[in-house]
Amino acid sequence: MQKKLNDYALIVLLGLLFFLPYLGSVHLFDWDELNFAEASREMLVTGDWLTVRIDYKPFHEKPPLFFWVQAASMAAFGVNEFSARLPNAVIGIISLLVIFSIGKKLYSRKFGIIWVLCHIGSFFPNFYFRTGLIDPMFNLLIFLSILFLNEYFSKLILTEPNCQGKFIKKNSNILIAGIFCGFAVLTKGPVAWLLIILTLFLFFIVNRKKIKFPFHQIIVFSILAMLPSLIWYIAVWARNGGEIFIQFLSYQARLFSTEDAGHGGPFYYHFIVLLFGCFPASAFMFRGIPVHTGDTAEQTIFKQWLLLLLFIVLIVFSVVSTKIVHYSSLAYFSITFLSARAIYAMLESGLPRKKFPEWLVGIIGLLWAAGMALFPLALINKEMLLPKITDKFTHAIISSNVVWRGSEWLIGVLYFVAIIISLLYFSKRNLLNGILVLFGTTAISMFLFLVSIAPKIEQYTQGSAVEFYRSLIGKECYLYVLDGGNLKYGQYFYTQKPAHLSTINNKIFPGGDERQWLLEGRIDRPVYFITTVKEIGKYDKYPQLVRLYDKGGLVFLLREVQKSFKVK
Repeated sequence: MQKKLNDYALIVLLGLLFFLPYLGSVHLFDWDELNFAEASREMLVTGDWLTVRIDYKPFHEKPPLFFWVQAASMAAFGVNEFSARLPNAVIGIISLLVIFSIGKKLYSRKFGIIWVLCHIGSFFPNFYFRTGLIDPMFNLLIFLSILFLNEYFSKLILTEPNCQGKFIKKNSNILIAGIFCGFAVLTKGPVAWLLIILTLFLFFIVNRKKIKFPFHQIIVFSILAMLPSLIWYIAVWARNGGEIFIQFLSYQARLFSTEDAGHGGPFYYHFIVLLFGCFPASAFMFRGIPVHTGDTAEQTIFKQWLLLLLFIVLIVFSVVSTKIVHYSSLAYFSITFLSARAIYAMLESGLPRKKFPEWLVGIIGLLWAAGMALFPLALINKEMLLPKITDKFTHAIISSNVVWRGSEWLIGVLYFVAIIISLLYFSKRNLLNGILVLFGTTAISMFLFLVSIAPKIEQYTQGSAVEFYRSLIGKECYLYVLDGGNLKYGQYFYTQKPAHLSTINNKIFPGGDERQWLLEGRIDRPVYFITTVKEIGKYDKYPQLVRLYDKGGLVFLLREVQKSFKVK
């Protein structure tokens, strides 16, 4: 018992060390990070936790569960970056505990430790627990649902093949799976149910000779999966009408059929993202796919679930027109499991060593090392870089006055050395030391990169904008981003915009054309605008706009209230 507690305590400590320090040291920078944090902030401002809002108007793209958790974090620790990201740090620790428990139960304590190492020691799986994105919670809930489906169907196949009609009497796992799926749907929408059901259908096809079609199970599971969101939608419908539900369905259809917000890409987009983003686990996962001698029936069934889930995630999000990096993040569990399975088999069962994973470690690892070294070196020596940049906006961004220590590129050197050392260990058939060096240094390098280099990148991309936003806190004015779409939601969060300054709620706001009213209408307060140095020429026709200053590739403008236009 003491050893078991020590294992879990060690994993919690590991999560705390990698996920919590400097969690709020970088401004919220991803479009979605800002979007979600603003929705949570507005819940606190309005006191209405039922309706999701952005700029104080109903936001139809996401259900509320993640925002409830994030808003609770903000209520406890303040409205800031740390609070926005804290839920995912906690979810990260829970995720590590879950995969350790499953690995230990199915295989051994050693397998559980290897799986944790593969997850925390791979780039994107590590990074996503330090963000304010919705996906870590969404992915964990789906994974838990899959785990309980696996529990139910593995027992059905292995112990009760002729008793499927009594599935409720002796086993509640199907109910628990439906509840977790219900929470996942309440987090991000019915795509959670779709992913799980498609995986379940494939699982039935693979095992059709062992089980009957799980009709009753699917019905019960689906009712539970939709129930929480249905209750929420009924409550919202009763208060605000059914428009938000219609808008939500329209948004889901648009994601599948069009490139939302310019996020497109080729069919193989997510294959490349996962190969590089889940490195080094992705280098070993291919050795974990074949059936290994000595696998128990229970282990084989579990691996089937994760393989089928990986296949469904790749196909669904490759077909979807909108391509965003974190859409395929549910596959991280499958990839790190397969990697752990391969490593465990090589260490314990004498799985023959192959050159292919080592080649991938060398090629992809050295590319990562080169990127981590050359990227900061180029920005530190921007005088050499600037003459080669012809785009006016990019040139202005790189010209920003960002202070570098000059040693940041050494993180890439550290990773380069680690790759070489791990390859040397592999060549000497010392797999364990090679794995420890490879995954351990990846986790450390990722941490160092996020702490020392990510804040510099953020200063280039939006540092001047956030500085400007914060200067407007408490001022009775409007702010509008004319160009620079990635800055869209920062204007609300970092100005701590109150409800009465939302032009959407303004009685004099005519006809829904917010932009034109702010540029030319009878405004009642000063209006600040942001555009880019590349687009500023489009606004020469508005003489009422005063150019305040340029910084970081952005141009900041002001339109004062004309006396003849003042609204009584």
